[in-house]
Amino acid sequence: MSAEDRPGLSSPDKLLWPQAGITKADLWDYYTAASDRLLTAVAQRPLTLKRHPAGIERSGFFQKNLGKDAPDDLGRFTTWSESSEREVTYLVATGLAELRWAAQMAVVELHAWLSRTDRPDRPDMLLFDLDPSSADQSVAQAAWWLRELLDDLGLPARVKSSGKRGLHVIVRVERRYRFDELRGFTLAAARCLADRHPGDLTVEMRKADRRGRLLIDWSRLGQGQHAVAAWSPRATPAATVSAPLVWDEVDAAFDPSSITVRTALERPDHWRDPAPAQRIEHARSQLERWGYEPIDRSPRARTTP
Repeated sequence: MSAEDRPGLSSPDKLLWPQAGITKADLWDYYTAASDRLLTAVAQRPLTLKRHPAGIERSGFFQKNLGKDAPDDLGRFTTWSESSEREVTYLVATGLAELRWAAQMAVVELHAWLSRTDRPDRPDMLLFDLDPSSADQSVAQAAWWLRELLDDLGLPARVKSSGKRGLHVIVRVERRYRFDELRGFTLAAARCLADRHPGDLTVEMRKADRRGRLLIDWSRLGQGQHAVAAWSPRATPAATVSAPLVWDEVDAAFDPSSITVRTALERPDHWRDPAPAQRIEHARSQLERWGYEPIDRSPRARTTP
């Protein structure tokens, strides 16, 4: 792709991923080539942007508010932030223009809300983030255990790589539930799974309470909370990408570093067709019968009743 094909891109040879030799122009080209997949993944979702203007080997930062210097034609969503006590205007990617602007601003990660702009208080997915803290913790085994539990609850789950060591297990749900309802539900399901495998899994968010166990992060279901989007690059030395997987790929041999900005689009899009939206009433009742009442808790508190 020539400079004429990248209008508005400055410093195209700037290395954003030095070890992988991937430049700002390469990021522009990736966002352009991946636009159909990315735009489907983030459609109508406010975005938090992780920027690394000096490359990923230098400190980066998260940007939520677009600011007054952003082009007027970018998609936007403005909402009141309780934590900041002000209005915040998020980027919403409606087309290629937003993705190319993100490349120009050295946005190396796109993090999306779990709800959409037309009903921001009603999420459309459950997300379990399986987060190993050491190489000897089997994230693949944890993902299969979680899938089996969700199958028992009648909730079909999809899986994607986080782009780092973890996996995201996701259930699409109808947009009828509040964030606190779904967070209480994911905590109850996570507690049930951790009790089945107490030496391997934990729901405790504080590292001091994990005692060498893999974390089932149940806490992402809050308004304004976000998770890295499918097909987004990550700020890792290899320029990995968070990619949808099929369950047969999820085993001990799976190597997330094999899916990168250079290789990701060689893969089929396993999430091209949307999953059917689920209701959780039956699953919630089943958890209650097993002794796991869905009660919302703060991620900052110990979650053991």
